[in-house]
Order: sequence, then structure tokens, then C-alpha cells
Amino acid sequence: MDKQTLLQLLANNQVDELIFALKNQQGIYSDLVLLESRWNNLRAQERNGVLTAEQANTEMSRLRKNLLELIEIASGNPSATPPTPLPAKRHSNLTVILVAAGVVAVLVILFLTYLLLKPSNNIASPETALNTSDNRRAPSGHESLQQTAAPRQLDVSQAQPITFAPGDFQYERVYSVVKTSVESTGGGKSLITLTVGLNFKGIINALLETENFRLVADELPGPLAPANYLNTLVDSKSYAEGDIKFELSDGIKRFTVILEGKPDKKWVFSR
Repeated sequence: MDKQTLLQLLANNQVDELIFALKNQQGIYSDLVLLESRWNNLRAQERNGVLTAEQANTEMSRLRKNLLELIEIASGNPSATPPTPLPAKRHSNLTVILVAAGVVAVLVILFLTYLLLKPSNNIASPETALNTSDNRRAPSGHESLQQTAAPRQLDVSQAQPITFAPGDFQYERVYSVVKTSVESTGGGKSLITLTVGLNFKGIINALLETENFRLVADELPGPLAPANYLNTLVDSKSYAEGDIKFELSDGIKRFTVILEGKPDKKWVFSR
């Protein structure tokens, strides 16, 4: 099928027909199977009411963009290879001037404040000395505890980076735990936050999404889904991070997070 006919199918939103037609093209089968899986998953999420209309439109736009790239690749267009990231936009001269003016204004304000608050060289009166001594008293035990308390974190010694090697019509991707935090939500429960990084090495793109993470523990009746929604597009050969949150009983001290439904791809945490 020629390129014009494929583009017409895309313009008419005939996604199923377009995918079927592309299966006869050379060199794009693995990428096409991945996109077909995403298309089926998107329709299932829409039917189940998992996605809002805005989220569904965003995902559909990404899918259409990927299908357009495959049409270009199948047509032998050299420009269909993934574009290199654009260089960071240079700041205009006006922006630089405004930033410099802001810095100068802050310095002037700080200098004037210093002059106004600068202590006198005169000897302080007994009343002033007494007030100064009172203001400099040592913090109470409660205040000291608030100042020194550090955020609670998880033991991540058994949560090393996990690599999904090429296969199953996917590309190599590496998940890693960037940081963790544990915040009490009251009622004997805590909010567990995992900041996860995804290094994707494919030529199309991938999704860093909550759908690929499930928490299991001996005390739970079954896998626990994240308490938040995350759906971040990771461009080809790039890296992205996002938060995965679970609300968990304080009595659960050890738990496992399984990635992409693969029981052997997991992180074990304790607190």
C-alpha cells in the first residue's frame, strides 16, 4: 500500500485498518506490534473509565504521532529517524537584562536592610542586655526535635536497578529507584513514595506509568495498585522520572514491588 493511502487511513482515524496495512511493510513489525498493544490497552482503559477524556486525547495524539513515524519509515523517508533533541533555547538580551536588574535590586535591598539593622557601637543598657539574653535562650526539647528530625526513608538495599532486555517486541529499558519517602497519613497508615527513573533505549517511545507497578506483601490479600496516576511519555533513547505512591498500613514492614507484571522483576523494601 502506498504512502498516500496510509496517510489517508490515519487522517480518517481508521487505526485498525492502518495497523493491518502496515503489517505488510518491511522493517517495522516489532515497533508496530508495540503500538498495536498500546492501542488495544488505550481502548480497554477508555471502556473501563480509567482515563479521563483529556488523558485519552493525549494518549491518542501520541499514538497518532508514532504511527506517522512508522509510515515515514515504511516509505523509506530518511527523515523518519528519531530527531535529535533541540538545543536549549538561548535567553534573549532582554531576558538577561531583566535578570541582571533583578539581581541588582535584591542586592540593594539587602544592603539597606543591613544598614537599618546594624547594631549600634554604644554599650547596651541592662534592660537591652536582659532582653538579648532571653531571646538567645536554648531551644526547648520539642523545638530541637523538630529541627533535627529527618524524613523517613525505606531500606533500598534490595532494590537494585532492573533491566528488561530486548524481547517481546519491546526495547531495552532500565528501571531504577531514585529516592523514597514515608509520610504518615494518620489512622495507622503511611504514604509510600517511590521516585522511579526509566532509561529507555528504543526508537519509538515508552510510557512510565503506574499501570506497570504493583505492591505485594504477606499481609495483603492481593496485589495493591498505586494510589496515584502517572502516565509519562519517555522519548526514544531518553530518560524520565516519576513518583509511584502506595498507601500502606504501618504494620507492614516488608513489601515487594513488581514491575510490568513480571514476578522475577521486583524490588524488595523494608522500613
